[in-house]
Amino acid sequence: MLYRLILILFLGLIFTACSPEPPSDLQEVILVLDWTPNTNHTGFFVAIERGYFEEEGLEVEVIQPFEDGAIPLVAAGHGEFGISFQEEVIVAVNAAVPLPIVANAALVEHNTSGVLSLAAHGITSFAHLEGRTFGTWMIPIYDEIIKEAVYLDGGDPSLIEFLPHTALDNITAVTTLFDAVWVFEGWDKVIADRLGLETNFLPIKDISPVFDYYTPVLITHKDLANTQLEQAFLRASQRGFEFAKNNPEESALILHSFAPEMDIEILIASQEFLSRAYFSHTWGYINEERWMRFFYWMRDRGFISPYADNPGLP
Repeated sequence: MLYRLILILFLGLIFTACSPEPPSDLQEVILVLDWTPNTNHTGFFVAIERGYFEEEGLEVEVIQPFEDGAIPLVAAGHGEFGISFQEEVIVAVNAAVPLPIVANAALVEHNTSGVLSLAAHGITSFAHLEGRTFGTWMIPIYDEIIKEAVYLDGGDPSLIEFLPHTALDNITAVTTLFDAVWVFEGWDKVIADRLGLETNFLPIKDISPVFDYYTPVLITHKDLANTQLEQAFLRASQRGFEFAKNNPEESALILHSFAPEMDIEILIASQEFLSRAYFSHTWGYINEERWMRFFYWMRDRGFISPYADNPGLP
């Protein structure tokens, strides 16, 4: 009798150990990044690490995009949410075959991109780009923004020498190949400062309110806009970014746990900058007037049809 009892208990332990875990009642959600994990995304990783998504009934998987970015994946239903940029959203929703996506939150309140150059070049205004070499990504809209910034500053855009940006990173580009490049202040400018480089940085938003567009933004499929799933994802994300805003070093350590290949000192320095830039009042808020200014600029400059009327907002 004792032998049979021991055998039953033993078999029960084997069954328990081998049985699959009970199915989770969390809803699986995919977030497609715009690039490798970085401090623009910290709030999402904080929300995963601290269980904010789970509290909303969500299990979030973060994936990196293919070459075409997050928009095609989200539009095709292969990811519920993604990271993109205002200009990409506007082009996508006004294409000959419009893609069914909308921008539903701003990751950073203001445009933090601009022109970086070594201080020795004396480029302290956009007009000083006359006669200089500029490392371009060969994307027409960004070259047009630089040309217009130079023009608005009283310079002659035709005197800029645009050369293909072939460097592996912007620091190498600005120190060895070009007089100036376009960067995000919270990343490449931070790296330059950490390396002890003396640089000048010209924020693109300062030359015209039109260029204070939203970059980057959270996107979703238009069928998910204003749904319970979207609202749950946004609530958890907001908590993550609020934590990151108030706890930059701890948040950088969380991001590093998801991207251990990145330099922790650079992550902390970048996070200290971005934590101040995420938002001033409410994370994710998109000012429609600001959004529409850049929409009209893109339409007027021919980057979308002159008859385009879809701004890409919910």
